[in-house]
Amino acid sequence: MTFREIYKSLRDLLRSASESAGTEALLLLSHVTGMTKERILLCFEDQIDDISSERILELARLRLSGFPLQYITKKCYFYGLELDIEDGVFIPRVETEVLVDLALDLIEREDLKTVLDVGTGSGAIAIAIALNSHCKVYGTDIHEKAIYIAQRNAKKYNAEITFLKGPFLEPVKGFLKEIDLVVSNPPYVSTSANLSKEVLKEPSNALFAGKEGIDFYRKFFADRSLLKGKDVIMEFSPEQVDHLREICFFGKISFFHDQFGKIRFFHVKV
Repeated sequence: MTFREIYKSLRDLLRSASESAGTEALLLLSHVTGMTKERILLCFEDQIDDISSERILELARLRLSGFPLQYITKKCYFYGLELDIEDGVFIPRVETEVLVDLALDLIEREDLKTVLDVGTGSGAIAIAIALNSHCKVYGTDIHEKAIYIAQRNAKKYNAEITFLKGPFLEPVKGFLKEIDLVVSNPPYVSTSANLSKEVLKEPSNALFAGKEGIDFYRKFFADRSLLKGKDVIMEFSPEQVDHLREICFFGKISFFHDQFGKIRFFHVKV
């Protein structure tokens, strides 16, 4: 079987699972063979060995079961970075890149020095900010595996970030006064939401936050004295605007859209 033949088989097979079946087919080929996508295209008429063919088709069947491609290839992409990812760690979305842009703009305008990324997951937001600013950056998460992956990703890009395990602001309480800006893409999905089987493969506590999806925000802003004088930028779901106005009644809240035109982020000065 040639690369062209297995590519076409993969593409046709994956069409029921992905709107980008051709791209995913190339990524699976690249993952198994260790060849770049460009190299594969140049070798389209060459033969692929049987072991690789079988492995690729095995992974394609796993993908068809709803398993995220990122967990299969153990790679995800965010803000121009290729990051390691593993099953059990939240997969960063392209929409969240706008959160990084908002943070970097505020850092420059206000000359902020220290940033905390709450619920860092793969470390995507923290690393993007660290590599594009002068700030000292911290990241926290409740999962040991997430901390491990985040540290690995930071090391890969020589990003100087301190990752700490624990919920909300708990891990940084000892030096909370140093933090100027808190950023987060927290869990904000309603427990009644109808999600795809692919999304449901991700850690549930990185997705769901109660009946209305706002439990995280209520708990986070419960003791505002901890956040006094700090800027907070977070991601949320568009239907939660009124809830967030109510929760953040203590300060001026501003809302921002993602690159697809959906209201997706808020900034508040506590």
